[in-house]
Amino acid sequence: MSKKWIRILFYVMTLLSVFMLLFTYEYVSRVKNAPLVTIEGLRGSYVLDGVLHSQEAQLDVGKYVVFGESILRLYGNRVKVVKIPRFEVEVIWEK
Repeated sequence: MSKKWIRILFYVMTLLSVFMLLFTYEYVSRVKNAPLVTIEGLRGSYVLDGVLHSQEAQLDVGKYVVFGESILRLYGNRVKVVKIPRFEVEVIWEK
């Protein structure tokens, strides 16, 4: 191979590395900022810690009391449907 082709290959590989670095940074920041659990009412509204909600809410780490049947969307595309009128949710961070 000539020096010209080696230099072109080097620049192409450098450019690909920069694009991969930017993609990885964007992906990791999106995962880091994603909520652990989102909750929405099964039949409209629900009460979360004494506050009436009619739309989806994000839950952070902690304990919550919920009045009303709800759908819990956990991180990792898992869905839990809770058909209990009053229940407690404890969100914890696991390794």
